[in-house]
Order: sequence, then C-alpha cells, then structure tokens
Amino acid sequence: MAQNNQIIIGVTGITGSGTSTVSAILAEHGGYVIVADKLAHEVMQKGQAAYEKIVGEFGNEILKSDEEIDRKALGGLVFANKEKLALLESIVHPIVITKTQALLTTASNYPFAVIDAPLLIESGLNTICHRVWLVTASNELRVARIMARDNIDIETATHRINSRLGDQALRPFADAIIENDGNLINLRENVQNMISERIPQFI
Repeated sequence: MAQNNQIIIGVTGITGSGTSTVSAILAEHGGYVIVADKLAHEVMQKGQAAYEKIVGEFGNEILKSDEEIDRKALGGLVFANKEKLALLESIVHPIVITKTQALLTTASNYPFAVIDAPLLIESGLNTICHRVWLVTASNELRVARIMARDNIDIETATHRINSRLGDQALRPFADAIIENDGNLINLRENVQNMISERIPQFI
C-alpha cells in the first residue's frame, strides 16, 4: 500500500475512453502511475505467474510460434464469451492486485499515486483508492479509437466494449467524471481543473 497517507487515485473507464491519456497527464503533475493493463500483459508472458494457468485453460492454440501467448487470439476467444472472460480474469486479477500493492509501497516519494485500470471496479482495486475518476466517451469515439489503436475491425472493437460493464454501472463508484469527447487540449484542461479542485484537499 502507499505510504505516509499518500493519496491514491483510481482512473478507470471502458476501453477507448482515454484512461491512459488521463493517467499520463497526472504523471506530468507528479503522480506515480501504475498501469494495470501493462502488469496483466507482463504476468501473461512465458515464465511469468499467469502463463501456465492460462495455457492450461485455453490450450496451445493461443500460442504464437515463440510460445508466447497471442493476446489477439486470446482476446478473440474471451471477448465473445463472458464465461471464458471471467475465467481469464480470475487467473490474472489476483496476481495484478498483488503486484499493484507491492508497487504502491515504492511510491512514497511522490505526492500521489495513480492506478490506471479499466477493470478497477470489477477487480476490486477501487477499494484501496481514496478517489475514483471515471473517464467516459461516446461509443462511436471508443470504437474508432480501439480500431486505430489495436488495428482491429469494428465488430471486434464492439465486442470488447460490450464485454464490459457500461458507464451507467460504473458511475455509482466514481467520485468524479471526466468526459473525453473532445480533443487533447480539452482533456488536459479538464484534468488540470480536477487536480486543482480535488487533490489539494487531501494533502
């Protein structure tokens, strides 16, 4: 956990909303950012904690020629099947939570810490945050962003969005909403306003 009563801000939102951009702006303002998706990718690598369990459950067909997990192939299996998605998350989430908690112990020299996690609420990581910021955007923008980012088609992008809880289900857990339907300048202004309004009261 964070030390010295350090503030922990959870940044979450459906994929394509812009949580990584919000977290990057918070890092520019001194935040120590932990990216849960990055940790999830790391623990799925060959020789890491989740690898054997995932391959055991989903089979060798999800492996590339170098025996690393093909995340695109795995995604094709789980985003269209809620039971398989839940199984994958039951393997990965506990490991990512443990790693996140360990990283927070190293963040004591930073004014605040940030947990960037699209599944912040579903995984329970929100319970260790002092504040939760929900980043939202229109589904049209989300789909366009995901397609451009991951080089996937509209059907696959839509499956990814529909596999998650929607904004209405996430809003009750959020202390603040950041709407990201504009450009980067608008988003930066919104985040800077949030920082000036909401972070100082906890320091």
